[in-house]
Amino acid sequence: MLVGFLDFCSDYVKHSAGNILISVSSTLIKFESIWIQFIELAWGAIHAASKCVHNTSHSTTDSNSDDSTSSGTRITSFMTALSEHRLNTSRQTMSSLFRVLHAILKFLKQSDSDLKDDFICLSIHQIHKMPWNLFHQLHAGGLASCAKDSRFSTSNDSAQSRILTGSLLQLLGSLLDQSYLRDTDGQDMFVKLVDVVPKIASLSLGGQHDGSKSLYQYLKHKILMVMMRLKPYIQQDCSHIVSWLKLLRRYFGDLLHQPISQHIAKPENCLEDSPFLLDMVDLVESQDKSTRHLQRQAIYLFLSCSICLSYNRNDGALQCSCKRDECLLGHKVQGCSNHCNCFGLSEISDWFQKCYLNGSIDSKSSSFALSFLELYMEEDDMLFSILLQLLDAPLVFLKIANFETKELVGVKLFSSIFDPVHLFHLLLFLLHYDHMVLVDYLISRDVGVLCAQYLLRCLRLVSQSWHAFVDDSVYSTKIEKLNCKRQRISGDKDSDRASSSNQYKNGSGCDKEVEDSRKLFLDAKKCLYLLKRTLEDLQKKDLFPYNPKPLLRSLARFQELGEQG
Repeated sequence: MLVGFLDFCSDYVKHSAGNILISVSSTLIKFESIWIQFIELAWGAIHAASKCVHNTSHSTTDSNSDDSTSSGTRITSFMTALSEHRLNTSRQTMSSLFRVLHAILKFLKQSDSDLKDDFICLSIHQIHKMPWNLFHQLHAGGLASCAKDSRFSTSNDSAQSRILTGSLLQLLGSLLDQSYLRDTDGQDMFVKLVDVVPKIASLSLGGQHDGSKSLYQYLKHKILMVMMRLKPYIQQDCSHIVSWLKLLRRYFGDLLHQPISQHIAKPENCLEDSPFLLDMVDLVESQDKSTRHLQRQAIYLFLSCSICLSYNRNDGALQCSCKRDECLLGHKVQGCSNHCNCFGLSEISDWFQKCYLNGSIDSKSSSFALSFLELYMEEDDMLFSILLQLLDAPLVFLKIANFETKELVGVKLFSSIFDPVHLFHLLLFLLHYDHMVLVDYLISRDVGVLCAQYLLRCLRLVSQSWHAFVDDSVYSTKIEKLNCKRQRISGDKDSDRASSSNQYKNGSGCDKEVEDSRKLFLDAKKCLYLLKRTLEDLQKKDLFPYNPKPLLRSLARFQELGEQG
């Protein structure tokens, strides 16, 4: 029995057995019904292996067996034989089977097989109904059968559990491959996986982290990747969003609250041009890039979920099944009857308090917003995703316009600092007002659609808030008023912030602010004029990959307002 070989200590034996299973799948693929039974057998083996360690207290031949045994008596007899085999190291077997299934899915995608849909639907169904309580027992190592197995130490046992969840996450990421999701019918099946993510996160990241740091980092990366791909499916129910926010706060709090600005530590005991210094700095930079990639994803997911909850209009688009909590912020915000709005506002307030109000970086609002954008400039797709999300920040302000508690004024400050018109100015500044960079974004296969959406929505906001775009000092004035209000409510006497506030009251400070705002406007206007001209030339030559007319109309409206003064 090939599944039994997956339990061998020899990596060569396990690898060979896995390759044979993949070859069997490739051979059977021409016989669709038989191939589907083969995939069901693989999942049946996974379920049986997960139950094997529970044999001390429960029989694996329950009448309440997996759905995969209903395909025929041959599958049932196989499951019975597998149960009698009593695998001792089921984590190892399950990890190998997950890798086999991942390789099969990869083959189906490469060959563009029509059986992809069948494989994905079957796999999602099986993942959704896996015995997660047994997985938790496996991870905790509390079962007697695991304790009696002298071949594994506690740390090795924990590592095996994390390798298992890593293999499952690898398969899950392939099932949710974005390039394939766009062509899949009946995408509601992916909603089933939303509730699975917190369970996998608890298995992967819960408990003590005494194992490999690189494995732990890999698991965090995979969980965030799965969450990014499932994000479109969580916005149908408040309870899903609340669950994910709690997950992010519990397991990714270090990423959410670490400094936004980039600092690379360099050792002081090396000469300036020492090759040892170069090696150490390269290592630090590599680790820093990896961490900042995770930080970008974690903050994006966190703000996306929080903002979505905060301005829920209760128009039926977002279902709510959360428990009522009368204590959140002490206010009932109009909209969500079960106070999900308050939970979202509370999460934004807490995050913003730690990242900005506690002074982890320069307390000036422009410095914070600029550092925030710089964090995302390294990844184009993430940049426009977060910019599109922050276009909704003013809606949070409107939701709480009549409240003035310390926490809610902090949320108002968040909404004002991430004012979309000001962020647009900062984006153009970071691009050095180079209109060709915007053209490159627009024609990119990866971010072209996101960039076009952002520019269309942002240009509409600019037209509606033309005075604020021309005179960016309006932004600073609004921030200072909110800062003063927050300090008055909280009784904060911080002299630095007070002097910062006074800066805008004296004549020289105001003159400089107006001068800087005028320069921002003139540079932005020139950049967008050149963008319009370049897009028109590309359209005339039929070199633009899609119809740019909606964007050109928005740019024409901008030019019309610019020429009026």
